[in-house]
Formats: sequence, C-alpha cells, structure tokens
Amino acid sequence: MSNLPASDNESEKTALSRGPRRTPRIVRVLQWLFATAFIGGIFAALAVLLVIEHYSAGLPSTDQLNTYNPAVVTRLYAADGKLMAEYAKEKRFFLPLSAIPKHVQQAFLSAEDKNFYSHQGVDFMGTARAMRNNILNRGHSLAGGSTITQQVVKNFLLSNEKSFERKIKEAILAYRISNSYSKEKILELYLNEIYLGQSTYGVAAAAMTYFSKSLD
Repeated sequence: MSNLPASDNESEKTALSRGPRRTPRIVRVLQWLFATAFIGGIFAALAVLLVIEHYSAGLPSTDQLNTYNPAVVTRLYAADGKLMAEYAKEKRFFLPLSAIPKHVQQAFLSAEDKNFYSHQGVDFMGTARAMRNNILNRGHSLAGGSTITQQVVKNFLLSNEKSFERKIKEAILAYRISNSYSKEKILELYLNEIYLGQSTYGVAAAAMTYFSKSLD
C-alpha cells in the first residue's frame, strides 16, 4: 500500500501518461539552423580550398622580388656638373625605404592601405567596404579594394587584366608575398614601382618630374 498522499499519486500518474517532455519548438529550430550553418561552413571551406588549389597551378614564383633590378634613368652631365639630358623609357630612381621620408610613406599608407601592417596581404574588410561603396555610388568613380601588397603583385607578377580569375590569383600571391617578405620590403617595392604619370615610376622620380627636386 502506497504511503504517498492521493494527490501525489494522481500527479505521478498524469506525468507518466503524458510521456517524455517534447523539446520546445524554438530550440528545435535553433538546433536545425546551427546544424545547417555548420554543414554549410564545411562545404564553403572545401569550395575555397578547391578554388585556391585550382588557381595556384602555374602561378609565377615570388622569388624574383629578391632580385629586383629595375631600369633607371640614364643622366648625361656636362664637365661643370650641369645636367644635359636624360634617357629612359620609364623614369625611375630606385631608393631604399630608409631613404624615403616617413611622411611620404605614411601618406601612401593612409591613401592606399590603412591596414597594411595588420593584414596578411588581403584586407577582406577593406574589400567589403569598397564593394559596398561601389554599390551605393553607382555612376561615380569606383573605389578599389586592392592592398599595397596586391598592387605589388599586379605590377611585378601579373598583368593589368581586369577579371575575376586574375583577382583570385592576385590574392593568392599577395598572401604568399606577405608570408615571405617583410612589410618594409613590400612597401619599398611599391614606392619604387608605382606609376605616377608622365612615364614616371616611383616617388623619387616623381619628385624630379613634378618638382625638379630630389625626394629628400
């Protein structure tokens, strides 16, 4: 004979007759969303790996940046030291980064790649921002999302072709360069190779072309 009060026996029988508690609907929905997102993330990661593997085949080696030896201006002087003529298809004077004024470096970083020292060759947030601005500013000049490292890739290793395929290759090479060279080396290459108009390449040549002064 049970020692429990009649009311407790009735409550126990009612609970047993109802069976196990069902998981609330909202919890089931959240579980389904989490599982779907997890599986989707796995497939997305595999897709990215396959794309990288596909476009990595046949890419140029980044080792050639070690032996950067650009064509520079040939200058002809008179016996008294006066400059008589310059000969060059591309006006360029190579300078090591240490000889380029800090405020010049900072100006280019501010204008072209504010997160240069924190990203690994590709600034995904900067690219997303540029895409958003281009969508909002249709009909106006488009903003670029390329980092300084990506511009080095374009200038030294790839063509200027505008295509989705080239952008993927550019991103892969930018990541490789960022892991193989110091930020100082990458910035040095950029500031000596960037095209600044009137057949002028690099900031040192631009100083002479536009101001008739040495960069310092």
